[in-house]
Amino acid sequence: MSETIFVTGGTGLTGANVCRQLIERGDHVRALARGGADSDPLVAMGVEIVEGDITDAESVLAASKGCDAAIHTAALLGGASQNIADFRAVNTEGTRHVLDAGEAHGMRRVVALSTGTFFDTSGGLSLEDAPVSEHPDDDPYTVTKLAAFLECVKRAEAGQDVVTGHPGAIYGPSPVPSRALSWTSFNGVLVGALRGKLSKYLSFPVTWVLGNDVAWGSIAALDHGVAGERYLLDGRPQDVISIAACCNIACEAAGIDHRVEDIPVTDDPELVAEFGPTLVAIAAKAKAHPSKPRAIKTRTHARLGYDPTALHEGLARLVPWLRELGKIS
Repeated sequence: MSETIFVTGGTGLTGANVCRQLIERGDHVRALARGGADSDPLVAMGVEIVEGDITDAESVLAASKGCDAAIHTAALLGGASQNIADFRAVNTEGTRHVLDAGEAHGMRRVVALSTGTFFDTSGGLSLEDAPVSEHPDDDPYTVTKLAAFLECVKRAEAGQDVVTGHPGAIYGPSPVPSRALSWTSFNGVLVGALRGKLSKYLSFPVTWVLGNDVAWGSIAALDHGVAGERYLLDGRPQDVISIAACCNIACEAAGIDHRVEDIPVTDDPELVAEFGPTLVAIAAKAKAHPSKPRAIKTRTHARLGYDPTALHEGLARLVPWLRELGKIS
């Protein structure tokens, strides 16, 4: 039976793929979009666009009226410059607004996408079960996404049907190219390398995941998840490599000779200026506490049937898409 699903962040890389997959399976999709957003590709595929802003509680409540469930993907990502007030308004308060709307309208479930940067896996537990770190990073992205996650946990403990998804570094094609190629995105970094404009990058292990897979996992969590659980929507363990290494695989796949160099994290303030506080904090933590290889089969795999695409296959999809768009020669 088809449903009406409320989607936030629908013009983003993950959100646009969520919209496409829901439409393809026969659901009605209502997406919240700010005025002036590039929503034409969503309209063309049959998505109902309601103008509003995730930071405005009333517009979220009105836009989601009559929806059966919600998938919340809207977020501000970590970049070189981060204003804590802006991040709090979108990442933390925006999540509260969607949860409030879900409760007010009696939605059967809210799926909220989060991150994995604030969990402590040093005790050997999977990210799906690991506790929140006692000393999480203090960059605006991590602080505000952690607050949003804790709000989801509180709501679930109070009886609201909420599940969270925790993606890795999202890349790949999207029905809305303009947002999928923003300078803060991992696609943007890969394009920089493919154009020969990126020669070095901060070194730390990255769990690469195709945006299409994150969307699929989000919908599977909507259908088959268990209230209060968290799901690890990242790539294959064997594909955990640095950004420079991924850039070099992409260049090789595209037949481009350019290569990117790994640079180690230090306390040089210029690194923060160049890469932003979030990435520097992640790199420093990875250096101080090297992660252990995680299990290939996780609860997410067992519960949702989640089976992510191999990195080389995902990049093989990305390169021709970028060429079709004229982003690389």
